Amino acid sequence: MTGELKRNNTIRYIMAAITIACLPFFMYGARKKHPQKVEITLAPPALVHDTEVKVHPPQRCRRFINIYDTVSITFIGDVMQHGKQLRDALIQGEDPSLPESYDYSYMFKYIEETLGKADLAVANMEFPLGTPPYGGYPLFSAPESVLWQAQKSGIDLFLLANNHLLDKGKRGFLNTIGTYEKAGARYIGIYRNLEEEQKLNPVFYNIKGIRLAILNFSYGTNGFPLPPPCRMNLMDTIHIKETVSKAKRMGADIIICTPHWGEEYMLKPSYRQREIARLLQREGVRVIIGSHPHVPQSAEYSSENILFYSLGNYISNQTTPDFTQLEMMVTVRIRKNSITGETVLLEPDIEWLWCFKKDEFAPHYTVVPVREIIGKREMVKNGYQYDRMVRTYNDFLNRGLIKKLK
Repeated sequence: MTGELKRNNTIRYIMAAITIACLPFFMYGARKKHPQKVEITLAPPALVHDTEVKVHPPQRCRRFINIYDTVSITFIGDVMQHGKQLRDALIQGEDPSLPESYDYSYMFKYIEETLGKADLAVANMEFPLGTPPYGGYPLFSAPESVLWQAQKSGIDLFLLANNHLLDKGKRGFLNTIGTYEKAGARYIGIYRNLEEEQKLNPVFYNIKGIRLAILNFSYGTNGFPLPPPCRMNLMDTIHIKETVSKAKRMGADIIICTPHWGEEYMLKPSYRQREIARLLQREGVRVIIGSHPHVPQSAEYSSENILFYSLGNYISNQTTPDFTQLEMMVTVRIRKNSITGETVLLEPDIEWLWCFKKDEFAPHYTVVPVREIIGKREMVKNGYQYDRMVRTYNDFLNRGLIKKLK
């Protein structure tokens, strides 16, 4: 009798298991006939001979279609290395000819969070690297540790087409390229030869399905001729048109240009800047972020085009005029409709920054977002510098140089 009871129980358990396994197929058929939403939650079976049968919670299948993808690109201005900055970064007692003898941990400390949030972070590096003895103005040469810290802090792309890249001649030019390659850092604007330029220019990214082409040009090289076969993207209108055309053939959704141009210390763009900007926009460049004047310049933006003539210095030893310590860090956001392929430019985020020298805010040269310290004078060790920051910041804003177009 006991054996027959066990057999009957076993049969019932088997039939229950088959029923549970087949239920999804029955429900699928029911849903086809009755399209209304049906949710079933099965109670777990009873315990059999003190052995627990575990049943996972019912799974609901959901599928989300993300129609819009958004990419953010953060730009900072001129990263400079004047003599006083080098002396401040040099670790006491260390060999000044070695790159590891310099500490740049404060250079990007207060903007690292913003850089880390961006899909792509871009900086203009206005000096050759890897050619000691290191020195500042007028012939710049910086240790490789500047690049290492920039990478560590979140910079992804380095702009090198500028007027100081030949300050150490051909040797410094080639050492700079080698330094970036050895560090695994992506750069744009200078090349060993024509073949490299054709291969690497423009820089192309595909981020979240949004295809970006980035161009970088300089107005010149401070009168130093480019030694053959070295190449730099110069502001030649034919070359600009050819590069933009190439970016289009590569299938770019958005073309971005980062020109090194303009007159130093002028808050408004020169005629030449406006002329080149119009050319770029006619050719299909929708984002223009400029550098070189060492002060912020006027800007205008809409959902179709973004134009910042100059972000200003990011970090330097310059203090005159006042605006050389004030800078814009700009985050451009690009949104693409994955169904229609349409791309629009969202309103850019402008973060105002102020450059402090050694011991004015921190132990070393550093850059701090204005919004984090404005109204908090006690945070700044040098009260005069705090007052100067507030005065300069308000002065620029009151000029109405940043315009949102309809």
